[in-house]
Amino acid sequence: MKHILKYKLLITILSLTAIVPISYAQNVSVQQFWQLQQQQPHVIIDVRTPTEFSQGHITSAINIPYQDIATIVTAYKDKDQPILLYCKSGRRAEIAATTLQELGYTAVYNGRNYQDLKATQPHPIPK
Repeated sequence: MKHILKYKLLITILSLTAIVPISYAQNVSVQQFWQLQQQQPHVIIDVRTPTEFSQGHITSAINIPYQDIATIVTAYKDKDQPILLYCKSGRRAEIAATTLQELGYTAVYNGRNYQDLKATQPHPIPK
């Protein structure tokens, strides 16, 4: 009887891990995001829709909607280059980060919330 319960518990745990998506992307604070942004080279990707992007975005960010993030492989071949992602809440960026990591990218960071990032974005120093 104990063995049957152990097997049922094991099957339940394994089936739950198959259902729940796992993200290995590192969620970072707004301060960490801007520190990472100081590293060169890097790319900042806004994974919101083109409409959301056109209504405002982080300076130097490019727009690749999260469902199209796999297209990055043609333009960004260096899989160790820091990739900084964000969206409205962080959820779409998390999905994009998981996709990138499945494609072999190793330095993927989720800055999560656009509004918080925009509010804390450092101003460029005039030359």
